[in-house]
Amino acid sequence: MVRKIHHNKLFFHIPTMPKRQANIKLDYKHRLIDVNEIDPSPFQVRKFFDDDKQKELAESIKRDGLIEPIVVRRKGRRYEIIAGERRFRAVRDFTEMKNIPAQIVKATDLEARRMSTAENLQREDLSAIETIEAIVEIVDAELIEDKQYAAIGKNPADRVKTLLGKLDSVRRSQERGSSVSKQSKSLSHKFMGQVEKIFKNFPKPLEWRSFYNNDLPILMDISEEVRKVSIQKGLNRSQIRALETLKEVSSEEYQRVTACCQGSPNSVIEPDTRDYSQLDIKDLSAREIEGIAEKAAKKEGLAELNRARVSPSFCLEKVILMMSRLGIPVERIAARLKINRKTAKKYSENLRFIQSIKKSLNKGHACHKVAEEHRCSEPLVWSIALEGKSDLDRFKALNWGLRTWDLWNWNDCDKRFGDDWPGRIPAQMIAHILYYFSDKNDLVFDPMAGGGVVADTCLAFNRKCWSFDMNLKWPIKGKTKPDLIIFDPPYFKKQSNNYDPDGISTDGIYQCRLARFPKHPCQK
Repeated sequence: MVRKIHHNKLFFHIPTMPKRQANIKLDYKHRLIDVNEIDPSPFQVRKFFDDDKQKELAESIKRDGLIEPIVVRRKGRRYEIIAGERRFRAVRDFTEMKNIPAQIVKATDLEARRMSTAENLQREDLSAIETIEAIVEIVDAELIEDKQYAAIGKNPADRVKTLLGKLDSVRRSQERGSSVSKQSKSLSHKFMGQVEKIFKNFPKPLEWRSFYNNDLPILMDISEEVRKVSIQKGLNRSQIRALETLKEVSSEEYQRVTACCQGSPNSVIEPDTRDYSQLDIKDLSAREIEGIAEKAAKKEGLAELNRARVSPSFCLEKVILMMSRLGIPVERIAARLKINRKTAKKYSENLRFIQSIKKSLNKGHACHKVAEEHRCSEPLVWSIALEGKSDLDRFKALNWGLRTWDLWNWNDCDKRFGDDWPGRIPAQMIAHILYYFSDKNDLVFDPMAGGGVVADTCLAFNRKCWSFDMNLKWPIKGKTKPDLIIFDPPYFKKQSNNYDPDGISTDGIYQCRLARFPKHPCQK
């Protein structure tokens, strides 16, 4: 039902409650309120209001009136906004109106928070970060009255991430046929249905596991500086990830790109020659930003950009340590990263960093938390945490099953290992291959290393690994031979035109190359 109230050319309607909040009974009153008696909502997800758009909205209100009132509640002698802060700011800041039409509701803090976040999520102009934050706020608001949930984190994002992580772990274990503790089963039984219902009832239904694996990491991993820019410019998820990578690779290039304000969106991007001050960053695609980052990385000697996708805080010394633990010789590390051998040798062991990781692990911190704390890749942390463990212990620690049928669960890619890459293969499958066809410290070759799954899994399972992404010729001099070679045919088919017919990465390898190695890839 809609009622209209007219007052000096101002008119507004009273909409019915959203379906998902139909169980909240609120008392409404309607009146004109002095704009100076109204305070912003503490639950407002939106932090940036574009002045130009606000001025346009103000002109529309002057011309046509306020079509829909803001929603407020009493807070002492003043009022607090629940919904409609953008309209309120437009009236207050860009018109001469002293009063604004409002619905006054009686609502608790929890009810106000639910209404505010739900109203925000239904807006089409929210940035990617604001949308993720709104979803987090709604999930947290729906569950916060539960004491068990409230105790698992200090803020909404931490609580939501911890809960979804536990539920995801239980679901994965059940899908693999692995055992699940009674405590985990109890938590899953208690919260799974609630979480699924919350995500189903969003204006645009969302799968909670997809949100946990793809969206939430963006919110948790990016720096505050990138967060602010992404909100202000309305960047999408891919642009945000690319911008974070650029920031970590080169602060100079990051400042040049983010300092831009105006320009032509149809211009061709040429890193190094382009005047970024004439181009708005929102007009740069994620691929273009990545291209800028790649060129900057080559300048600064950071050639392993695929590791930056795993760890937003790309650090040279951590890359050297990781390559060293994969058994890559110092001279090759130096050549790959374009640094001198002395620097490569200095950080090839990096005992200080390893001890710091172990100290955090000894405190009982989970591996993903340690990776966040030390700004490094999670597989590197696992390689340190699992030192001295058997392969069976490693499967158990990673919560992976060791059954025949687990090998073929192709759609169950563990997001902790490798990048999101065309033809990505499950780390669990690589672990099975390592278990059955290799021993500790064996050398594994990965000649078609797209997303780094093989290297990351080898880290966790104490195998050496040399990866050559689309090298046309055999890249190794000398007599070093692999114990195991892993090919990914789907990736080869997608990139087949880029390979030399006589190169190592062709399908002819099965006939002419394997015979040269002393140990067959499928022999123990």
